[in-house]
Amino acid sequence: MAIPTDVEDVVEKHIKLMISQTESYLPFIKVAFPYSNNVADGVYNLIIGSALSVFVNQYAMRMKNPTVEDFSDFGKIALKYRDQVDQFFK
Repeated sequence: MAIPTDVEDVVEKHIKLMISQTESYLPFIKVAFPYSNNVADGVYNLIIGSALSVFVNQYAMRMKNPTVEDFSDFGKIALKYRDQVDQFFK
């Protein structure tokens, strides 16, 4: 079973919003975490953790449970944005 299109759209819009906010806060992030070895990983994990919450909530609002395949598909969606977050810190 594939992720419903409307759920996928909500999750992707949320990820894109979080990435655009990261761009806004980038000067702060770089100053606030000067000794972190990999700030990109932390930011990416924060964005995807937030998106995972949105993903699960979208199913809950429909009174459904995501399947293992749905979580796998969520991972594929999330992976598409990995390089975009990395680029902020190069």
